[in-house]
Amino acid sequence: GETDAWLVKTDSSGIMQWNQTYGARAEDVAYSVTQTSDGGYALAGYSDSYGAGNFDFWLVKNDSFGSVVWNQTYGGVGDDGASDAIQTNDGGYALVGYTTSMGAGMNDFWLVKTDLSGNMLWNRTYGGSGDDEASWVIQTSDGGYALAGVTNSTGAGGYDFWLVKTDSSGQSQWSRTYGGAYDDVANALVQTGDGGYVLAGWTGSYGAGDVDYWLVKTDSSG
Repeated sequence: GETDAWLVKTDSSGIMQWNQTYGARAEDVAYSVTQTSDGGYALAGYSDSYGAGNFDFWLVKNDSFGSVVWNQTYGGVGDDGASDAIQTNDGGYALVGYTTSMGAGMNDFWLVKTDLSGNMLWNRTYGGSGDDEASWVIQTSDGGYALAGVTNSTGAGGYDFWLVKTDSSGQSQWSRTYGGAYDDVANALVQTGDGGYVLAGWTGSYGAGDVDYWLVKTDSSG
């Protein structure tokens, strides 16, 4: 089709061992890959070939050789794109990205929780009247989730880092923004050994140049 997801497996020296493509007639893109507990892989992104309409979240589960075991889409009549997916402690999956099919504004953070076969168990949106897009998700030490991305619905100005902490059912517990007068975009998140968080991305508000790397460390409350 127009664009397909591509998974490349290498040995420890980076030599290709095999590769597989996934998709159909239209645009199908993967942004995230994780190795699953059975030795296979799960890819997350968006698909225009499958689903409810326009772009939809797309989760592809593969075996250890990259052959498709199953794939699932999630979304509505608008555009919905996944940026990251993880396998959760119960063997299912959590996907994050943006949605224009539901929520409060132009784009909202969207968290989708599935079972081990990719069937949706629940979903939650987070955001305001502006543009909010999640880039990263982790399962936290208390069994909840933390999402990182950008918002211009709230914060100091332009786009800001946005960290959203939820419980195990996706109910928001708190959220924090970090940024200045210009655009600041978070692309990655980890929970640290002290229970806090580290967000990484880029900043136009601080630093030596037009855009600089930006690393933000928080306590357990953000």
